[in-house]
Amino acid sequence: MIGFLTLAVIVQSAFAGNLVEVLQNDGETTLIALVQQTGLADALLGGEFTIFAPTNAAFAKLPQATLDSLSKDTTALANILKYHVVKGSIHKADASNELQLETLAGTKIRFNIYNHNHAVTVEGSNITHFDLTASNGIVHVIDTVMMPPTGNIVDLVAGNSQLSTLLSLVKTAGLAGSLQGDALTVFAPTNAAFHNLGSHVLHNLHSNPELLKEILEYHVVPHTEYSAGLYNREHLRTLDTRHDVIRLGVSHGAVTVNKKGHVIQADISATNGVVHLIDHVLLPARNHLSSILG
Repeated sequence: MIGFLTLAVIVQSAFAGNLVEVLQNDGETTLIALVQQTGLADALLGGEFTIFAPTNAAFAKLPQATLDSLSKDTTALANILKYHVVKGSIHKADASNELQLETLAGTKIRFNIYNHNHAVTVEGSNITHFDLTASNGIVHVIDTVMMPPTGNIVDLVAGNSQLSTLLSLVKTAGLAGSLQGDALTVFAPTNAAFHNLGSHVLHNLHSNPELLKEILEYHVVPHTEYSAGLYNREHLRTLDTRHDVIRLGVSHGAVTVNKKGHVIQADISATNGVVHLIDHVLLPARNHLSSILG
């Protein structure tokens, strides 16, 4: 005998429209227009797919310059749209923390599950509505347009002019290899943050590679923490030798780190994790550090 839930799923699938129709019925008019503009509608009807569908409000959050650029470059636009699509039907129940799925763009997207607030994200974007069933797949609604990362964390640091000091210190400490591991979060001090330490402290860091390595590792968390998963008074253990913790403050969307640092740009995705730019260099609470850095 077929159970009630099984029967309900069969009935729902029988009456569900295709993926494009489900998107239309859910009101994702901007996404539909872009899919049609790039000629992807037929492709979405030619197989079984899961779509992570940005809302109209998600597209409205994009800078106007980005929208203008994409409107002139159909290939780039199509690549971003493909980044929101994976083959097969992936239900909410299939998701696990740090699960990665390959998209039609050829790059991967990462699930994160945060138990404290029951948030589920994909590349840091909140999934606000799960498991809209179509006759040829599944739609999950997300609140932010996902942009394909251009490389791993080291590539990201190397390509950001605000992080040139950090890049130099990472090379000095021999940490580039460690930052190419998977599922990492880096709270990355800007050039200005290092400048605020003063030339004497920077000189001491350059002349003491072990100390430098310890301090840089204190900025790295060995799992992926997008801003959707951060919460007030959260303690995150780091990669440094004693696995010291950094302490977060979250209030009205603003994030502080160890009370003195502020996240000035959040959720910069890399292929192996996420980077948050901060305006302060973090130091573990150790007695021996004051004499070396003072």
